[in-house]
Amino acid sequence: MICRPLFKATIRKNRSLFILFLSVLTLYMTIMIAMYDPHDMEAITAMLDLFPEQMMSAMGFSSMITDVNSYLASWLYGLLMLGFPLVYCVLLGNRLVVKMVDDSSFAYLLSSPNSRSTIILTQGLYAMISIAVLFAALFGLGVLACSVAFPGLLDVQGFFMLNVTTMLVNMVVMMICFFFSCLFNDTGRATALGAGIPIAFLLMNILGGVTAEAKVLKDLSIYGWYDPISVASGNTEARVNLWYLAVALLLFAASILVFRRKRLPL
Repeated sequence: MICRPLFKATIRKNRSLFILFLSVLTLYMTIMIAMYDPHDMEAITAMLDLFPEQMMSAMGFSSMITDVNSYLASWLYGLLMLGFPLVYCVLLGNRLVVKMVDDSSFAYLLSSPNSRSTIILTQGLYAMISIAVLFAALFGLGVLACSVAFPGLLDVQGFFMLNVTTMLVNMVVMMICFFFSCLFNDTGRATALGAGIPIAFLLMNILGGVTAEAKVLKDLSIYGWYDPISVASGNTEARVNLWYLAVALLLFAASILVFRRKRLPL
């Protein structure tokens, strides 16, 4: 059972952070859609020829651009929709727990009738829901912008699944940050691991795309199963989404357990 007053207070406290990142990602999406020209696909692919093939592969860009779905999957969802939400996850994860413990403001929550489990469950649900709302908004904005710019060309179902899978990937990242926010009592260590591990996974994914020899790094990364081009084309594998969802929920459960048992310096 969640604490509704705490949930509402958390929404108000983190509203500006959410709006900031939604605005930035909306800006990037709008620019990318405005740059797309369905009548001149050669101009788009010619841009890729200006860069080394290894660099394009590492950054998640693909030359297999045949429609607006593959264009958005390559140029927007290949790296930007992983990098920017990662920063959001680190900031939000720290704000929800460890920052409040570090500055002793968490004592006010513990003085309420709510248990530790209820408090962390509420904070964690906000973290997960905020990611879901972020990508739901981006999906709606993307469909609206594409319908205005080039009606009928966007495969809405493929774009929807692209946002679902990307959302689940970022939920895993959010729960990694949230777990270390619950595990530690100081923001330094929580940030070092909460941000360091997802960044390491992202770098492994990038380096793993450079050469075939380095592919093992990509396979070991949480981003290794994330293939936006394939998902946008309608080749979504349910087991991949279920794997991401299961990892996120396990980390969520682990966050509640470690916080319930640890000693707080309050």
